[in-house]
Amino acid sequence: MKKKGFVPCDDDEAVKTYIIAFSDDQGWATLADSESSDDTRALFSEAKAISKSMKLPCITEEVTDSDIAVLELFDKTGECADRIVVGDGEIYGMENNEIKPECWKPLLNNKADTQKLIELIGESDGLVDERLSKISSLLGVDMLADSDELGTRNEGSIIKLNFKKAEEKKPTLNTLFTQIYGEALEPLGFKKPKVRMPLYVRVINDEIIHIVGIHDMKNQLVPFGAIATVYRKDLCIDRTFRQNEIWYKDLWDFYHEWHITDKPFDNGGFKYYADFMPLSDAVQNSFNATMTWILPVLDNVKTLKDVVDYDAQTFKEHIAVISLPINESLAAPFSDTVIRYILDDPLADLEQRYSAELKRRNEASIRASRSQEKISQNLLEFEYRYNEARKRVQTFLEDEEIHKQTMEELERRKDHNLELLRKYKVIK
Repeated sequence: MKKKGFVPCDDDEAVKTYIIAFSDDQGWATLADSESSDDTRALFSEAKAISKSMKLPCITEEVTDSDIAVLELFDKTGECADRIVVGDGEIYGMENNEIKPECWKPLLNNKADTQKLIELIGESDGLVDERLSKISSLLGVDMLADSDELGTRNEGSIIKLNFKKAEEKKPTLNTLFTQIYGEALEPLGFKKPKVRMPLYVRVINDEIIHIVGIHDMKNQLVPFGAIATVYRKDLCIDRTFRQNEIWYKDLWDFYHEWHITDKPFDNGGFKYYADFMPLSDAVQNSFNATMTWILPVLDNVKTLKDVVDYDAQTFKEHIAVISLPINESLAAPFSDTVIRYILDDPLADLEQRYSAELKRRNEASIRASRSQEKISQNLLEFEYRYNEARKRVQTFLEDEEIHKQTMEELERRKDHNLELLRKYKVIK
């Protein structure tokens, strides 16, 4: 990295970050960085340089589709020793070359497993992840992790190496974000958490969380926002935008779902290119868009009822997401549907949302010119789900044990998530 003009640095200054995970027996290290993983030439360049400088074999892995992967082995001189296609690559125009057993044999846990490796590479059925998992076990190395997943692990076997340009004098994205966003948001109660993403967070009554931030797409900044409560199962904000995009909303979402102002909408991101389009301008433009489209929406969400209105798309399915005491769907940890039980009048809220959604569905059926039979079938299904949801809410209200278990779980989540916010230095 020194030859490339880089020096080590802290997280908030980094322009290049490597994550290294060591195998249990220390025989392998998995190295990942999001920049090279999307660029084949950069991936090969890294592998050549590492294998040559450390005098160790290096394997690059590219998953080109759900059923195809390419493994390239570089020897300790930095030269390509073998390239193999895992799966049937012919349909993608890839030649399924014969494996060179002598290159792979020294790397196997059991040198007698060469034939198993050949068989796994030739399989064409099933997902590539399954075959890579089996190949991983033969080599004793993790081939399924990526940089985002490794970055969330908190293990002693994982280290992060951060670098910045040695000659870099210009402010980084984090510095500009803190300067431009912080000046306006901190007086409004927002705080910058101790996390990887450029974020500001505001907590309302130890219950509701407002988030604004920037997603850096390499040469384009995308502003985003989010609202959550301390009653959800998962409130980890120390993740990338991609890992939390099921509940982080980008600028485009805010414009199309809430449309707070009549100001014309230009685009969902702001480009920057070195000196031609400075990063500082992109951050400033992102901030202006945040103040126009995102912050007014967050400002309107001050109560749990407001959260339900904000997350109306999810709460339309208020009808069938949760059972009692609390047994949620796979998506529920990233939503706040559980707060339906602690609204002032959960039955009335359920009925109101059912009526509004029923009216919307009927109007959509008319516009789509659906047959009466289809309309009736959809109505019966929707009524059934509504009645089931109503029973669950009534059970919660009337069954003392269920009510107690649910409230205890909500209190446990609140304590856990408030502790997380303290860890992030958002609250004291």
